[in-house]
This record gives sequence, structure tokens and C-alpha cells, in this order.
Amino acid sequence: MILFGLPLSRLFPSGNIFGGLPFFAFVVPGILGMGLLFSGTNSGVTVLWDKEFGFLKEVMVAPVRRTSLMLGRSLGAMVIAMFQGLLTIGIALIFGMWFGFHIVSAVGFLLALGFMVVTFLTFVGFGLTLGALIEGTEGFMSLVSMIEMPLFFLSGGMFPVNQVKGIPVLYQIQFVNPLTYGVDGIRGALTGVYLMSPYLDFAVIASFALFFLFLGTYSFTKMEVG
Repeated sequence: MILFGLPLSRLFPSGNIFGGLPFFAFVVPGILGMGLLFSGTNSGVTVLWDKEFGFLKEVMVAPVRRTSLMLGRSLGAMVIAMFQGLLTIGIALIFGMWFGFHIVSAVGFLLALGFMVVTFLTFVGFGLTLGALIEGTEGFMSLVSMIEMPLFFLSGGMFPVNQVKGIPVLYQIQFVNPLTYGVDGIRGALTGVYLMSPYLDFAVIASFALFFLFLGTYSFTKMEVG
């Protein structure tokens, strides 16, 4: 956020291109979304590590439902991700005194936390699904790396989604990308500037979260641990 956002904020003055926001204020929610994407998706690798070292097999014999184990992993990872997100917001507020980032209201801050939770749950469900389906750590990391960067750069985190208008495929992909709605919801809640509707943002990202959590739970319950 500091190494990327601060230098480029001098190249892009406030204007309509960023919805009237300074570039630093525009990019902070994108960095938050990136952290949620990476930490959520990469949490799936812990399943592979536990399978590889035999720890998961020991856990599975306990009189606990697999669904509870999966939810426990998700909530534990979410605590870490939310702490990182709050730390990022705190640092952004310090530099925002000079570069134009501030939170519009306490209600907006709480709403942003809600968007952060459902955004993280979307990608932790996705990551755990992949972790349950893929056998090797190398294959998991290769696939995740190939998926994460396009999702991030086509989410509106670094530039407004309408700036890609007219570019075939790339423009359309933005609107089937769950991170697009998560980032826009976080940005609107923190700064008051939505590029889309807040109701649409929450409905879509919450639907993705429910879908991937269901898929992740199903994959986790059917997983073979050897």
C-alpha cells in the first residue's frame, strides 16, 4: 500500500477517473481486498500440509463432524485476516492525513467490516475446496497463483472497472469476479464512493460466500485423507 499507493498518488491527481477520490484513498480498499483474497485462498494449503504430515488423519478420528472442522479452520483464518485488515486500515489512516484517505463514518466502518468478512469467507471457501480436491502442494500453489493475480487486477482494486470498458472479455470478467463486489463494497463503506450499488455488492458477494462455503464443506467431508 505504501510502496505502490504513495508514489502513484503523485501521478494521478483527484478527479472523475477515481470517482472524485485521491488515488491513495481509491487504492486502499483494493489492497484490503488483495489481502483477503490471498489469505483466504492460500488457507487451503494448510489442508494439504496437514494431509502430508498425517495431522489431518489424527484429527479426523476425533468424534467431531468434518463440517465443524472446516468451519473451525475458516473462522480461525478469518480472525488473522481481519486483524491484518484492521492494521492496514490503521496505517492507511495515518498516511491518509497527507494523502486524502479517511473513513466517512462509524457506520461505514462497521459496514466495511461486514464486507470484509463475507469477502474473506468467499475465498476461504474457495481455497479449502481446492485444498480438499488437489493432492500435491506444488499443484495447489501453481493453480492458486494462476488464479489470484487475474482476480485481483480485474477487481477494480487498482483502477475503476469502467476503465476497461471496450476491451472484450476483460471488461465482462470483472462482473463475474466476486472480488469486484467485495472491493467496491469496502470502498463505498469506507469512503462513501460506490462504483456500483451497495445492495448489489452485498447480495453478490454474500451469494458467492454461501456457495463456496457450501462447496468447501462438501469437498471437505468427501476428502480422502489416506
